[in-house]
Amino acid sequence: MNLKLRILLLTSLIFIVSALAAGVAARALIERVIAEWGGRFADQQVRYHKSKALQPILREVALAKQLARSSAIRDWAADPGNQALHRRAMRELESFRQNFQDRSYFVALAATGQYFYNNAKNEFAGREFRYTLDPAVQKDQRFYTLLRQSDELQINVGPDRALGVTNVWINVQIRDESGKRILGITGTGLNLDRFIGSFDDGNIPGVSSLLVDNSGAIQLHRNKALIDYASLTKPLEERKTFFMLLDSPGDRISIRNAMDELRGAQQSAVMLHVHFAGKPHLAGVTALPEIGWYEITLLDMNELLPMSRFAGIAGTFLASLLAALVCLTIALNRLVLNPLGALHAAIGRVAAGDTAPVQLPQPVSGEMREVMEHFARMARNVSVSRLELEEKVRERTAALDQMTKIDALTGALNRRGMNDQLELALVRARRERQGLGILWLDVDLFKQINDAHGHAAGDAALRAIAQLMRLHIRPYDHAARWGGDEFLLLLTPIDATQLDAIAERICTVVRNHGIDVAGQRLESLSVSIGGYLLSEDDGLDQLLEHADRALYAAKAAGRNCYHRSCSVQEPHA
Repeated sequence: MNLKLRILLLTSLIFIVSALAAGVAARALIERVIAEWGGRFADQQVRYHKSKALQPILREVALAKQLARSSAIRDWAADPGNQALHRRAMRELESFRQNFQDRSYFVALAATGQYFYNNAKNEFAGREFRYTLDPAVQKDQRFYTLLRQSDELQINVGPDRALGVTNVWINVQIRDESGKRILGITGTGLNLDRFIGSFDDGNIPGVSSLLVDNSGAIQLHRNKALIDYASLTKPLEERKTFFMLLDSPGDRISIRNAMDELRGAQQSAVMLHVHFAGKPHLAGVTALPEIGWYEITLLDMNELLPMSRFAGIAGTFLASLLAALVCLTIALNRLVLNPLGALHAAIGRVAAGDTAPVQLPQPVSGEMREVMEHFARMARNVSVSRLELEEKVRERTAALDQMTKIDALTGALNRRGMNDQLELALVRARRERQGLGILWLDVDLFKQINDAHGHAAGDAALRAIAQLMRLHIRPYDHAARWGGDEFLLLLTPIDATQLDAIAERICTVVRNHGIDVAGQRLESLSVSIGGYLLSEDDGLDQLLEHADRALYAAKAAGRNCYHRSCSVQEPHA
């Protein structure tokens, strides 16, 4: 890369960094203004929507609770077969129907499963009993779920297919005077469309509100496709929750934490920055403890206060900065870069073998030619020397690395080399779901061999055993001298049958193999072997520990034998 291009890149970098720094500072200032304004606006919207959400429903809740506690309703629910109590209860229900906003009521009796209903048209007068609930029918599960709730009041949104209506249902448990026995459920409904219209008219672009229950299931939204109908009868994983609409897990956690903070707290609202539908939003969350729901207001800040309104200021700054940098670049070209470019061209021609005289602009003198020739020769010599040195370094490094991982006596891997292979094999075995086994060998009575025949005999025994191991394992398995008179074999892929067969074969060939030392033949050579097959939860330490235990078991069994320690997934060998 020539100097002119570097200067150009540096100038561009200065422009970019300056623009970014100014942009970040300006954006931070703008976002702070937007956040402060948006926070105040969001707080007002949350309070406004909270009052709108509660206004149409609190009166209905109070009436429904009063109805559930009415002695006429309690007495009838406790003795539904008593016709006098039935007639008295119907008169009481009709009185409350006239006061409910939707002019409708419902009653479901726990004792009989009977469901009573009348609507604003009074079309079921005299035949208020509509049907009998069945715990085995899916559509009736809402009633039986409400009977099991600990809270007296439950509000949910759902269709009643038998009645052909979809309402916001206010459900209140009918309890006896002690409050312990649940006799039934009563309440009223609010027309879903009218309730949505009164809560969120959608007049302000970029502002949307919704109501959710404690699990986050959407109970009210202008888009009815997002509403989670009959939440009470669904498992949590099947509900349509507000958390599913958020883009990131972090935002879901933040909203969940805000809901937890607001439960029972004095704080009226929590403001959070979230990403919704791919756009940044300011979310205001407030609790509605009177009905057990939460109100969430979302403000699309790009819609309410877009950054494009500040584009004029940013454009003026960037144009001024760009003009200053262009002037600087022109000055550098005339004063510095053009003379250096001529020198660079001369060096390039000399390096390319051009024997023509170098023509340099003034004030370049004749000495520059000599400098260029020396530079070309020096570059060639340095390049050759560097390549030769790098090759020697690679060779020496490879040799040293090999020496640090190979046991000099047996030619097998040493402990360090085997540790590297074990770590790689564990990762590969888990990734490819392959079997991995190790065999831990100990030369029986090795000290007696050294004492009786000298260390030369012991060394010969170790070399012989290492050679036998290499002959009786597969080409892609690994053998190592683990330390002293111990060896370790790494075998993968493998299963228990193959592992046992290889171990038994090594025991046999070592037992039948004699060693010649200084004209003497040693026939009493044998090994004890402990084996272990990797299980799913084992790490390197557990793998070695199980194999070590197996080796000690083989020694305890009288040496010159093989024992495998078993994991919980396989039978004992």
